[in-house]
Order: sequence, then C-alpha cells, then structure tokens
Amino acid sequence: MKMKLIFFISVFFISLLFPYNNRISAQEENPEKVRIIYFYAENCSNCEIIEPFIEEITKEYDNKIEFIKHDVRKKEECRQLFFHFASTYNVPAEDAKTPIIFIGKDYLFGVSNIKNNLKEKIDIATKNNESLLFDCHEFLDAWPNVDKIDFVGGDGGDDGCSINLDTQCIIEENNRIDQNRKLSLTLIITTAIIDSINPCAIAVLIFLLGILLSLKSSRKKIIKIGLVYIGAVFITYYLAGLGIIRIITQFDIAKEIAIFAGVIVLFAGFIEIKEGIYPDGKQILRIPEKSKPIFTSFLKKGTIPSVFIAGVLVSAFELPCTGQVYLGILSMLSQESLKTEGYAYLFIYNLIFVLPLVIILLIAAWGFNIKRMEKMRKKTRMTVKLLMGLVMILLGLFLLYQDQIIKMFVI
Repeated sequence: MKMKLIFFISVFFISLLFPYNNRISAQEENPEKVRIIYFYAENCSNCEIIEPFIEEITKEYDNKIEFIKHDVRKKEECRQLFFHFASTYNVPAEDAKTPIIFIGKDYLFGVSNIKNNLKEKIDIATKNNESLLFDCHEFLDAWPNVDKIDFVGGDGGDDGCSINLDTQCIIEENNRIDQNRKLSLTLIITTAIIDSINPCAIAVLIFLLGILLSLKSSRKKIIKIGLVYIGAVFITYYLAGLGIIRIITQFDIAKEIAIFAGVIVLFAGFIEIKEGIYPDGKQILRIPEKSKPIFTSFLKKGTIPSVFIAGVLVSAFELPCTGQVYLGILSMLSQESLKTEGYAYLFIYNLIFVLPLVIILLIAAWGFNIKRMEKMRKKTRMTVKLLMGLVMILLGLFLLYQDQIIKMFVI
C-alpha cells in the first residue's frame, strides 16, 4: 500500500514538471524579440558613420531583436513619433538629435554611445524581456489622428545632427536634389548623343540599306523597312531598360549597381580610348563576329517580321558596344531623386540613341551613295571611339563619386 502511494505521488509531481519544462523549452526556442527603435536622418553625417555598425548588429542579433528604423526628415509622422519618444523617455534637449536609439527603458544617443553600449543594452533587454515605454506601431496606426507635440531638439554637434527640419536644411536638400537632376539630365543627354553615333548600330543599318538598294527597292519600302528596324532597336532597348530599372528599385540596390556600373564603365572607357588610338589592334568593344551571320540572315530576307527580329537581335548583340554605358545610365535613373523623371529620361535617352539612324535612313532613301556613307563611317570610327571613351570615363567617375560631385555644385 505504501509503495503504491509513493508511486502515485511521484507520477503526480512528474506530470506537473513535464509541462513546465516544455513551457520553458518553448520559451527558449521562441523567445519574444526585443524591439529597438532607431531614429536617423538621410543627410545626417553621424548616421552615415554609425550605419555599418547598425547593419552588423542587426545581422548578429537577428533572432533576438526587431530593428525598426525611422527617417525623421522624410515624413512628418516619423518626426512626431520621435518627439513622443523623446518626451516619454525624458530626453534632454542636448540629446534630442540623430542618431538615437530607444531600447527597453533606456535610450542611446550619438555614435560613440551607441557603439559602446548597444550590445550590452540588447543583452539586458533580452534577459529581462523589457518592452519599450512607447508603442510606435500603435502611434503610426493611429496617424494622423494623434496629438501633435512641439519638441525642440538640440542644435547638432560633434556626435549628433539636429532633429529640427529648419528652413536652411530644406533649402540645402532641395538644392542637392535639383542639382542631381540637372547634372544627371546633362550627362544622360551627352552620353546618349555620343552613344547614338557608335559604329555598331550604324554599321548594321548601312548594311541593311545596302541590301535594300541592291534589290532596287522603292524609296517608300526603304523607309518602311528601315523604320521597322530602328523601331525594333528602340523598343528592345526601352523595354529592357524599364525591366532593369524595376529590378534595381524592387531590390533597392541602386547604390550597389551604380558602384558596379561605375567600375565597368570606367574600365570600358579606357578600352575605348586604347582602341581609338590603336585601331589596328584587337577590338574588344564590338559586335561578336560569330553573331553576325545570325542577324544577317534575317536582314537579307527584307520582310517586316524578319527585319524586326534582326533589330531585336542586333540590340542584344550590341551589348559589348553599348551595354556598359546603358547599365550606368539605368543605375542613375533608379536613384530616389530621379524616380519621378526616370521613365521620361529613359525615353529621351533611347530617342536620342536612334535619332542618327533615322537621319541616315532618310539621307540614304533620298539617294545618298551608301558606299560613300560606309567610308565616312569607317573614317570617323576611331574618333568616335575616343569621344565615347572620354564620355564613359566621365560617366564612370560620376557614378562612383556622384555625392561628392553634387556637393561641389550645391550653393
């Protein structure tokens, strides 16, 4: 009897312990993430300094923290959210600047403070399961029906940037954006003009016109077939550009692509100059010889569908000639400051790109000697390569150092 009683008591206590242990295990396996609120400003130099550290912390504590970023100068609700956090945490005016982090019951302001103490604060908040004193999600969900407050922040300093969106800051930021648009448009038009007279596209068009003239085609047919070819080139380039811009913006990699394109364009620019100076050497930036029979067979048929297909193929095979420049232009058009005008600028670029082809087509249709035209193309080919090389170097440098270049022009 005594043994049975001991057995049942043991089973009872074990049954109580197991669910408790399971609950502990479940909590350890799925701990609640600590929410961290980070306020920064896009044009805050101290925020740029701390950004790599923030990214490192986000990756290191990915399973323990929920890192939420707010740009205080981009949206009024983010700025008001900061004011409420500053008020709730009793942040003094001298600390009410960016960069600043709120975690648990504490806040960390400034580059050195964040770098030196954030890891310790995360460990403490995780261990104690501390929550924020202010719920940012509830605040933003209730926007704009929330009480607005006027919190006067600090004036900046060595370790932080002023939170206030003063008039001078707005003027400087607008000047920077306007200057970026002006410089970008100038570079886009200049690059399109130089790129439009590249030997690759013109050579294929002259070849097509030679075929049409040898068949004694009428002026009407020459213009019709020629426009089909040029239209195919325009459509292919424009649609490809739209697709690449959407991919870049979708994955938010405009800066990375700009750096990559800058290096490629810069390198290609030096190759263009080398090929212009030494025309008898190996020519790298040209349509591959193996691809020529493919689109030539379509061109020789002389029908609208075949010529259109040839135009699409030529656009693809022209990548060694124009791909580097086009990628650089697309990376520029994918940037935040050019999103509004991006598609219009892309249309302008491609319109300028095919304009010389239209001019050559009309001249040839009205009886200009096609052989003489081909001689002129070959005679000026190396000069064009030198010009293209110089423009590509300028474009590459702009892509790599555009922030510094824009600052030089901002008044």
